[in-house]
Amino acid sequence: MTVSENSSDRQSETLKTILALHALAIDGMAEGLCVLDSELRIVLFNRKLVELLDLRPGSVKVGMTLQTMLEQAGDPASGASRAEMWHDLRKTFGRREPFDLSRRTVKGTLVRFRFQPVTGQGWVSTCALASEDVTAHIRYGQALHERNQLLDATLEHMVHGLCAFDETLRVIVVNRRYLEMYGLTEEDARPGTSLLDLMSRSVARGVHRAGTTALEMYSDFKQRLIEKKEPVLHRVLADGRIIAVRHRPMANGGWVGTYEDITERHRAEANIAHMARHDALTELPNRLLFHEKMAEGLERVDSSKESMAVMCLDLDNFKTINDSLGHPIGDKLLQKIAQRLSSAIESLDTIARLGGDEFAIIHHARVPRDAEDLARKLISAVAEPIVIDGQEIATGISIGIAIAPEHGNTSDQLMKCADLALYQAKYQGRNTHRFFEPTMDVQLQMRRALETDLRRALAAGEFHLAYQPLINLSSNELVGFEALLRWNHPERGLVSPPEFIPVAEEIGLIIPLGQWVLRQACAEAAKWPFPLKVAVNLSPTQFRGRGLVSSVAQILAAEGLSPHRLELEITEAVLLEENEANISTLHQLRALGARIAMDDFGTGYSSLSYLRSFPLDKIKIDRSFVFDSISGQQGEAIIRTIAQLGSTLGIETTAEGIETAEQLELVRRAGCTEGQGYLIGRPCTGSQLADFIAQFERAVAAA
Repeated sequence: MTVSENSSDRQSETLKTILALHALAIDGMAEGLCVLDSELRIVLFNRKLVELLDLRPGSVKVGMTLQTMLEQAGDPASGASRAEMWHDLRKTFGRREPFDLSRRTVKGTLVRFRFQPVTGQGWVSTCALASEDVTAHIRYGQALHERNQLLDATLEHMVHGLCAFDETLRVIVVNRRYLEMYGLTEEDARPGTSLLDLMSRSVARGVHRAGTTALEMYSDFKQRLIEKKEPVLHRVLADGRIIAVRHRPMANGGWVGTYEDITERHRAEANIAHMARHDALTELPNRLLFHEKMAEGLERVDSSKESMAVMCLDLDNFKTINDSLGHPIGDKLLQKIAQRLSSAIESLDTIARLGGDEFAIIHHARVPRDAEDLARKLISAVAEPIVIDGQEIATGISIGIAIAPEHGNTSDQLMKCADLALYQAKYQGRNTHRFFEPTMDVQLQMRRALETDLRRALAAGEFHLAYQPLINLSSNELVGFEALLRWNHPERGLVSPPEFIPVAEEIGLIIPLGQWVLRQACAEAAKWPFPLKVAVNLSPTQFRGRGLVSSVAQILAAEGLSPHRLELEITEAVLLEENEANISTLHQLRALGARIAMDDFGTGYSSLSYLRSFPLDKIKIDRSFVFDSISGQQGEAIIRTIAQLGSTLGIETTAEGIETAEQLELVRRAGCTEGQGYLIGRPCTGSQLADFIAQFERAVAAA
């Protein structure tokens, strides 16, 4: 969680800075300073004290007694024995009243000490040469008092709790926020109080969850934060608050702890993570969570030899309903269908919305007949007419079923088989179900034919690039173009990228194809009349080779394009692996001067963690959120959240898929920095770019 950690780190750094400044102030005093505990042992001292007593550096240490220090400095001023002198002096300390003491060092320097009792049975002593000007002494004492007041005010106004312990885990100082967090009083946390006592008092007041004991907390604290040196420990309190506890060791063996209430941030991050893994319209799991559940199910199939059914569902005639009754009605229909499907499945099953009117179900079937029974139940549940806003809507579903391990033992295999069975169900009359059969492999044969055509397409010159404009939403200025790959097949015509890009990745063609795209895009951008940037998509497969960085550098140099004009777009798959090689490659690309953008941001559950894995320059908000923003509030809320996150982290945000003026106004209002979509400009060829740029400049000037 990137936001979480940055806030905590800043608070810790602030505390360290305050303590460092305080230490510098003490060491810079014109007087010597010595703080004693109740046993007259040294707790704190400054360099001036050592200088005034004519002692060697390092001879005075924390824990040394006052008697030892003074005896190192010189003999007693009077002729009385040392034992008698210290007997009288201890009586003086016992009266707990301020007093003065003069001592002459070995070198003959007369030093005057002023001892002042403090809370906790300790003492603060200042010392100076006996001939020092009294007025200066008073002024410096006042300055020291003001510095202490400043430190006290700083600690008391911290938004985080603070508690400093000595090496025996006894309280040195706490601030007001710490006491508020744990329901304690100033009397509870007096200096010298043990940490175990603090925890006991807090438990007694019901601050912690039922069943929690102070001894358990104390042991956990010592083991995890002090012995194992874990960076952070989270405490969940009885009222639901979540406290992040961090401790840093002090030079004298003690600890400084900060206590941050992360409840609201935790809830916000959990909400964003939930939205990223669930469909915004139906609240069902999305494709990503569905594949996670499928992976878990396949592990059970492999270990227990049980069966699992994967079902792909598609609403019949949904497009007609959407077109005739409108998208709002269509969205409500999807919500009703989702509710009915969810009610029909068993508790161990998983249902997800994959997009549009596509749903999928994981069913833990003992035998294929179980899956068939569920399919009939689902079809019956959807068949009942649904009334929405006074409109009675009749629809149905078609279902394709694949069984693991019979039809496959991987997610891709099972989904492919279930998709083929769904196609057959729709082809054979809809509102029915079909199991996968090997004879359905006609689709696979078509796939192999596509692979063959794809292998020769690059050499045959069948690919070309189209360029879609991007604008700055604040100024309406044209800032660049995204290069989009197009395949014009001599027989099939235009083949869509979603159809051939996955095939190119699987057969290893994406690396030479990606190099061709990058070279063409850089060459075209170098000819543009303005220094606009060009965005090029990188496939995760390109990162698996070792030559990506050198290839980019060579192409930039050969085509004469400034690296700062190149924007490389990656998908979550690049960072999902979180291997060091991918992160290193991204850093090397940035070192060249290229910018790195995350495409389809918000659709993956790990999107927030990506911001910690690598410092992105831009995040592109997936077009699905822009589309959903008009029909419901969640899409707009997600867009606004991502835009605010980008603004906080200094990352640009581009909204994709802007097709209407209403969507354009919405993403502007949400705070996005850039926009892209058919409303702004459709993709055009390289030969059309000059005219488009000129027309766009005239339109902006006229506006």
